Amino acid sequence: MSTRERIARGARIVVLAAVVIVGLPFIHQSFVGIPVTVNGAAVTALRGVQVGDVVQMCGGSTECRILSAGTHTEITRRAEEPSLLLVNGALMPVTTPVHRGDDIRTLDGGGIIEPVLEETRTVDPAPRTIGRGSVPKEVRAGTPDVLRVTVGALSGEVVSTETVSPGTPAIWRMVPESGANLVALTFDDGPWPGQTEQVLAVLQERGVPATFFMLGMRAERAPDLARAVADAGHLIGNHTYWHVNLSTAGPDVALWEIEGTNQVIANCTGLRPTWIRAPGGNLGGPARGYIAQVGMRHALWTVDPQDWNDAATPEQVAWGVISTVRPNAVIVMHDGGGNQASTIAALPMIIDTLRAYGYEFVTLDELPEVRSDW
Repeated sequence: MSTRERIARGARIVVLAAVVIVGLPFIHQSFVGIPVTVNGAAVTALRGVQVGDVVQMCGGSTECRILSAGTHTEITRRAEEPSLLLVNGALMPVTTPVHRGDDIRTLDGGGIIEPVLEETRTVDPAPRTIGRGSVPKEVRAGTPDVLRVTVGALSGEVVSTETVSPGTPAIWRMVPESGANLVALTFDDGPWPGQTEQVLAVLQERGVPATFFMLGMRAERAPDLARAVADAGHLIGNHTYWHVNLSTAGPDVALWEIEGTNQVIANCTGLRPTWIRAPGGNLGGPARGYIAQVGMRHALWTVDPQDWNDAATPEQVAWGVISTVRPNAVIVMHDGGGNQASTIAALPMIIDTLRAYGYEFVTLDELPEVRSDW
């Protein structure tokens, strides 16, 4: 053997020895177990095994009963799904690899409650509806409830629900189908504390939508009441701020009376009026021009029971409507401007009688035609 060959052979031996020396601890560790606990007892598991193998090695069963977090009924699992064990406090499949220090527990006996998860969900509140028609018309969009929901991680069963922030229901008017005999109730000069609430109560009890022509100064003094009218699903119109005569008011005053009132009502209710009724129905001179300039629709009336007359009895107010009403009639009444006790008392009689005659109530938006000129 030449000197070169002897040197090469010696180098291979040195390298082999180094590999053995360096790799021996790793080879040894592959056969040395790792410490875990099974049902509180310390055991040693081989590397690479699964938690189910360790349990079976200790004589335990990998079959367990998992109970739902809400009703504590047994959760039925598909046959092909692996069994579950508690590993470090969490339900894990029996196929989970073992790691150093794992706390493994079998689930023999009465079973274990599934873990729970928290979710954030949004749910739309049930809409508020008004009217007795069959065609729903959304007049205000709602906002959803935000909920914190605790559910079973396996069953999906709802355990508890907490409202994080409440939403607002959408408002729908149920509009009669075309061809029905329609009539619109309108109320002027509110909102008037102590009276508007009573009018709203009668309308709500009978499911009747109406149109309220509000004064800006009254809405500004009773913003919560103005909001209550809108929240009940009624249509809100503009009746100027101070109940001025638009036919004699100067341009600056008239436009402020209209636009200022629109802004007040929008601030109170979140709704900007598209209808206006000139106080007294005064449309002479430049009044129509002012209304056209702001792009609003004007509404007069076809039935006036003169409920503003303090001497009028409830029966007289009711008969003043019932005796003159026709299909597509616009009835003018008042929830403000003075004592309207007769109007409030007459209102149930008017509604019940007209319905008995085949009429149904809508807002001005749902009438096919609204009187706008004398």
